This record gives sequence, structure tokens and C-alpha cells, in this order.
Amino acid sequence: MLAPRHAVLVNSHELHANLSVGQGKSTILMLYFSPLWIEEQFPGLPSYVRFFRHSSVQLGTRAVELAQRLARHMLEAVELNAPEVQALFGELAEHLCHQHGPTYPNRERPARSNDYRIRRAISLMQEHLEEPLPTQEIAARVGLSRSRFFELFTACTGLSPKHYVNMLRLHAAVEYLADDAGPIAELSQRCGFGAQSHFSKFFVDQQGFTPRDYRRAAVPALPRQCEHADARL
Repeated sequence: MLAPRHAVLVNSHELHANLSVGQGKSTILMLYFSPLWIEEQFPGLPSYVRFFRHSSVQLGTRAVELAQRLARHMLEAVELNAPEVQALFGELAEHLCHQHGPTYPNRERPARSNDYRIRRAISLMQEHLEEPLPTQEIAARVGLSRSRFFELFTACTGLSPKHYVNMLRLHAAVEYLADDAGPIAELSQRCGFGAQSHFSKFFVDQQGFTPRDYRRAAVPALPRQCEHADARL
């Protein structure tokens, strides 16, 4: 049961459920942190599963204060993209990531393998998100065997190629839903899904909401320093 000082932290690609408990209505502030945004906040740190150390945490006084102020401004603001909302969101986002994200002695970050072939593979994935390339073709284009490509890709990103593509799809989807009023069917095509029903199922599995429910609650794009993050009530 969620309480005012309780937060649930779900890492990218972790299975989770979105369950309704009780009959009364509640206002829940939900934040989405793109792995790309996390990488900007934590240079050199792979943006893969288990960024957050614990799935359930008690928030400190500062986090509760920021969350309450942000929720109040979001509910009262004429424009959700107002500067005060943006500023509060950025402050809360950074506080949560640094308070509950990974810690290392002497602020050291683990080194991540960096290979130009994997960087090229990621570029190919991004360029062909609407019509995804088979893994075998990507491996061939960067000069690797299929087995070596899987091994090297996982070493460099912490994710399998399939999971990485899903991360890119989800990031593209949340940006589109927050910033574009176009049809969901168009988004399905952009993300490489042949049928809207397949995309909707993917989105619900990843976010716990239907695309339409997400769009109704999502805050429009935030400024540059928070451009890969999103908030909703």
C-alpha cells in the first residue's frame, strides 16, 4: 500500500504490475526517467537494470516536500509546462536519482566497455526503429558474427539487443505521447509494430498504462536539462 512517504522505484525492463488497491481515489505522482537521461546524470554508468538499489523506499523530508510542491503546481498550473513546474520536476528528478541510485566508494563509476561496432549497431537500431533490422543483419553490418555480436553488445550496454530496442521504442513512445497529438496508430508504426494492438500491449507491459491513459496525464516536454524525463499525475 502506498503511503505519503513511500515510493516504488522500477528499473528499466523489470517486470512489474500496476494494481489498484481499495475503492477510494488517490493522487499518485509518477516520474519516468529515460535510461538516456540517467546516462547524462551519471556519466560512465551503464543505463541498465538495477539502477535503483531497492524497489520500495521511504522518502526523506526533502523528497516529500519537493513531490508535494510539484504535485500541487501540476494540479493548479494553467500550463503544465510552466517554468516553476519544470524547475521543481528537475530538482525532484535529480534528488531521487542521486539519493536512491547507485553509489560507489570515492564516487568512482564502473568502467563500461566502449566499442565502435556497438556504437554503430545502436545507430542502426535508432535509424530503423520503424522497420527494425534483424539482429543477424545488424551483426553483419558491423562486421561481427551473431554470437560475438550478442556477447559484445551485452558487455557494452548491459542489455541484450532485443531489450535495447525495446528501450528505444519506449523512449520514442513516451516522447510522442507527451508532445504529439497524432493518432496512436501512427505511433505504432513509428515504433515498428505492425498492429496497434501489439503496441498497446507492449506499452501496458512496460508502463502499466494504456497509451491513451498515458497521453491524458503526461506533462509536455520539459526543458533541455530534463528533456529525457517525464512526469505525470
